[in-house]
Amino acid sequence: MKIIACLCAACALCAQDMAKPSHDAIASIPNTGKSVILIEPKARAADFAQAFDMLRKDRPTQKIIIRTAAGELNNVTDVSASTGGTLLMIKMLSSQGVRITIVPIEQVMEIGYSP
Repeated sequence: MKIIACLCAACALCAQDMAKPSHDAIASIPNTGKSVILIEPKARAADFAQAFDMLRKDRPTQKIIIRTAAGELNNVTDVSASTGGTLLMIKMLSSQGVRITIVPIEQVMEIGYSP
């Protein structure tokens, strides 16, 4: 009998605890020290085109590469932005002549000189 009375009392206490709202966080985001900056696509595309022009003027004979999320684009001769600013039109020299590749600006990681 005492065991049943103890079990009933324990169940009643558990039910009271469950009825109380919990103030603990369900999920938390760790503070990594990183921040996010929103940049307009048109401005970002213009920045890439300006960076390419600066590299070309600084060392006209040096080959320029563009690193994207998918790989590298070598022998880049010209970069221009679409009117909406979300795409870059990239001209490259290849063994078949001039080749044009269209790349979304979010795929571009780096523009620099070829090693």
